[in-house]
Amino acid sequence: MIYTEKQLLEELRKCRLADLSDGMDALGLVNKGSMSTSMRPIRPGISFAGYAWTIKLVPSEETFTPCETVEEYMEQNSKFCGQIYSFMGVMRNEDLTDHVLVIDMGGYPGGILGSENMMKYHLWGMVGAVVDGGCRDSFECNLENVNVFSTKRTYHHVSGRMKLDGVKVPVNCAGVTVEPGDIVCADDDGVLVIPRDKAEEVLTFARAILEADQEVRSEHYKALGYEPDETLNRLGK
Repeated sequence: MIYTEKQLLEELRKCRLADLSDGMDALGLVNKGSMSTSMRPIRPGISFAGYAWTIKLVPSEETFTPCETVEEYMEQNSKFCGQIYSFMGVMRNEDLTDHVLVIDMGGYPGGILGSENMMKYHLWGMVGAVVDGGCRDSFECNLENVNVFSTKRTYHHVSGRMKLDGVKVPVNCAGVTVEPGDIVCADDDGVLVIPRDKAEEVLTFARAILEADQEVRSEHYKALGYEPDETLNRLGK
């Protein structure tokens, strides 16, 4: 079957990462695209699939100097943030619908993501974010139901710690090379990156694997007296 870009994502979202990973195995892509198990959701129940929109940050040579006034701090912070978040100027001019923000920070425990900017990215159409680094404002982020996976929990900012080094470039995120446009899938089990040119093949295997699983588990549900739930009809048949 030939899918549109949107249809492909819709079908991939019906599958569990377990099914998609098995589909990768079927193509000989064993452990390919599998981010480190340190990449975790900020709360249970987050799942998404979208096309990668990539950013790379590296350590900054400059940091804060002692401030005597709030105004001095605000000025320094504004300078650092102006450089780091300049990628947002690029984002504003693009259609970000069904995209995932993928950020390579080399695992640094700094909060490039937080409760304010994640809502902004959501308003711009992004389905989630994956960062090899930190997200802060965790409590607020969870109240807002924004979708973030990170390798670090932190209260640190990236200001005065990191600097922007690339936008829409290949990045290494939690052990996986991610190309712009790759498909990033996430659920409670972790994050999997599927090369765009392999996605339809992976989906063919994943759907068959999921169908077989649902059939067997449906029989187990009957034998155990369980009420059927949505996991038995993920494919909507």
